Amino acid sequence: MRLRIAPMQHRLVPAVSTLAISLLVAGLTGCDSTTTRNATDPGTPPFTSATGAAGASPGGASVAQQASAPTPTPGAPVPDSLHLLSPGRAGRLRLGMREERLKEVVPANLLRATTYQDQGKTLPAYEMRDAQRPEAPPTVLHLIGDSSAGFRLRRIRIYDPQYRTAEGIGVGSPFGAARQNLGLTKVRDTPAGFAAVSGEVQMAWLIDPKSLPAKHPAEISSAEVPPAARITGVLLYQ
Repeated sequence: MRLRIAPMQHRLVPAVSTLAISLLVAGLTGCDSTTTRNATDPGTPPFTSATGAAGASPGGASVAQQASAPTPTPGAPVPDSLHLLSPGRAGRLRLGMREERLKEVVPANLLRATTYQDQGKTLPAYEMRDAQRPEAPPTVLHLIGDSSAGFRLRRIRIYDPQYRTAEGIGVGSPFGAARQNLGLTKVRDTPAGFAAVSGEVQMAWLIDPKSLPAKHPAEISSAEVPPAARITGVLLYQ
């Protein structure tokens, strides 16, 4: 007597395949991870993300925009397009733009040539005045490159409170608002002052030293920075 089991095998194979695919999908879903915002300090140089990665590309969407439209902080000023901060951008300025383009975007009467020091080298920089408020603190533009290849915009230091992110965060904002809305990678003692760095948006927030604990900046942890500490400057970097 012969047993006919082939039809049963054909019925079992699709069921087993379906189960295997379901288990595989569930396993991949379980491996998905989210970005943490716990400040760490692995000893990387200032203005470098904790992972060492380049981070968001200049001009990319802000952290808040990645999930939904930015929500302005209650009571915070809303910037116009000339003073809007986003990753790699400050108004019409864009990190990486060549010096020639910079001079096309900004009128010559608003730029004052200067220099800055970087690892023993003297490099060109500009102090940029604001046409709407000439009395406002100038924005400092650091260039990188050489005379043969040309120079490009490397960093932007902002002290003018007109410049804000879409969430309304800028000079004068509480540190806690920046941390909550834009993330925090680490805190660092930089040449510009003690800063809280967000690798997610490639920005660093200079903290009012009067708000910090009475200890050496290198010994201050992110947990010791009061949420109400005032931001005195914003650094954009690559």
